Amino acid sequence: MASTASAIQAPKGTRDILPAESARWQAIERIARELATLYHFDEIRTPIFEHSELFHRGVGETTDIVSKETYTFSDREDRSLTLRPEGTAGVVRAVIEAGLLNDQGARVKVFYIGPNFRCEKPQKGRYRQHHQFGVETLGIAEADADVECILLQMEFYRRCGVKDLALRINSLGDAESKQRYRDALVKFISPAASTLSEESQRRLASNPLRILDSKDERDIKAIRGAPPAAEYLSEASAKHFTRARDLLGKANVPFTVDGTLVRGFDYYTGIVWEVTAAGLGAQNAIGGGGRYDNLVEMLGGRATPGVGFGSGLERLLIALEEQGVAIDTRQRPLVWLVSLGDAARDANWQLMQQLRAAGVRCDMDPTGRSAKSQFKLADREKAAWSVTTGDSELAGGTVSLKNLASGEQTSVPRDQIVAKLQSV
Repeated sequence: MASTASAIQAPKGTRDILPAESARWQAIERIARELATLYHFDEIRTPIFEHSELFHRGVGETTDIVSKETYTFSDREDRSLTLRPEGTAGVVRAVIEAGLLNDQGARVKVFYIGPNFRCEKPQKGRYRQHHQFGVETLGIAEADADVECILLQMEFYRRCGVKDLALRINSLGDAESKQRYRDALVKFISPAASTLSEESQRRLASNPLRILDSKDERDIKAIRGAPPAAEYLSEASAKHFTRARDLLGKANVPFTVDGTLVRGFDYYTGIVWEVTAAGLGAQNAIGGGGRYDNLVEMLGGRATPGVGFGSGLERLLIALEEQGVAIDTRQRPLVWLVSLGDAARDANWQLMQQLRAAGVRCDMDPTGRSAKSQFKLADREKAAWSVTTGDSELAGGTVSLKNLASGEQTSVPRDQIVAKLQSV
């Protein structure tokens, strides 16, 4: 009897990454891991949910992420928990909890790859569960650390094949600089306060820097001509910004200084940056980052400088697709073992374990179907080679090796087939 139950679908704003697509994800994740390791970053894995207080204190109560977009719930002991909306706060919490910064002069360089969760309106490249590659450097105050993160991020995109990259940078400065700029921005915008969007009218008192990030046409018009943050930098912040620009120039990395660039998290101080790519339309950012020298102390640790970036993997893949860039997803050729009879199937089962132990990608059909059906299955699974065993091969201690693309077939001694397939 046919089932009358309706099919359950994935929640709105999420998507399945099916086997046909997962190879592309594996390719860019492999590039991320290899490059981060090359830059001497070690992997960290943090829980996908944290105590809600972590994000309220770290990311900021007035940010859209915390006030509108978090998935927050109470557990059975009525503790408020939140699915992580971004990676940095959890990394900092983990580093503090593990005491990795307790020693004087300690530094930490880590990277992560994993899902984040935001209850925002789903659209192309923006999912309620999305994935990020990010790095964090803690314990280094010099601008060299900022630029190292930027270079790593830009090199990651280049190795993935992204074209038409653009880097924008700005400096919000230290706490003193940021407050001066905040006051200047309020003074500039206040005469036009009544023309702002409802959201930005509220932000004018609570978090005016967020107005600079608004996409509402009324807000864009109101901030046109706003003073750049660089005009309000302290001497130390200005020196830091100059050093970063000089290092980027020496590394031959093109960039544009955007005096109104801000990021969506309150913890940013000092340099912030954003990378865009062609092919994504108006929402063309694929990643960004910045310095957060106050975050460790805000979350209960000793005062420690920090800087890092996050890069959305969905948006990166969309950019590659829109730009017509093919990702190298090649794997080792698949070998298919074909069995002619029960004794041959038992022998092939043993051979399959030997091949896999030797690093040869292989599989077989265990159901006892005909040779013709086994070859059809090998073709469907896109096997490159077949190894056929029957009674005559068992008697002679051989196997029949066939190149499924050319049709060329040879007899190979059974004790040599593993070495033979390792070399193809």
